[in-house]
Amino acid sequence: MTKSIKDISHKNIDSLSDGVFSIALTLLGIEVVALVPKLTHSGDVLGSLAEHLPTFIGFFLGFIVLFSWWYLYHVTGQYVVGTNATIVWVHGFVLLWVALMPFAVAMLAETLNTDDRKWGILFFTICLFGQYWTTVLVSLPAIISSGGRVPTTWSDDFPLDPQKLNKFLFILQGLSSVVGIITVIVSLMFPWVALGICGLFILCSMHPVKYVGLIVRSLENSK
Repeated sequence: MTKSIKDISHKNIDSLSDGVFSIALTLLGIEVVALVPKLTHSGDVLGSLAEHLPTFIGFFLGFIVLFSWWYLYHVTGQYVVGTNATIVWVHGFVLLWVALMPFAVAMLAETLNTDDRKWGILFFTICLFGQYWTTVLVSLPAIISSGGRVPTTWSDDFPLDPQKLNKFLFILQGLSSVVGIITVIVSLMFPWVALGICGLFILCSMHPVKYVGLIVRSLENSK
């Protein structure tokens, strides 16, 4: 019997992801805390708060995005059994976008009230949809080489046919990627419209248990 080195445990990915999410969420708060001297020495705290409202909007947007990502990450991750190079790198590139989100939020906050707002919204849009692009790009070679099989193994207690779910999730990732590309293009011409699309996308991702449940039911009804 040929022995081979097994890939890393999914628990290692979970540990790293929790740490990266924690740091990214903390970095969001630093921008807000840094406003305290400006607010307290302005002579008009309420007026200064209004002036820096984009910073608070950026903080709340960034927090909701990161926390919903973390939530979905563990809702699906708890059912994944084992890992392979594709899974590890998909998760790795997701964490890349997690780490970039504080930058995107800071850019959004600094430019929202200026003529350069399209650039802040552009960077925010790229970071919001970036994980879908990298997931598709990293997964595609493995899917092609395996004859269409998405290389993810689900635990026995997941209530759905694994291969059907894998293919459906990959298609969903592809559709999200297309929405992201369209939104990026829109952000250069109609930045407020693009920000609205981002807001709707964020709202739809805030309840991942319900979201995954809808996927499960839709696939069961398609049998």
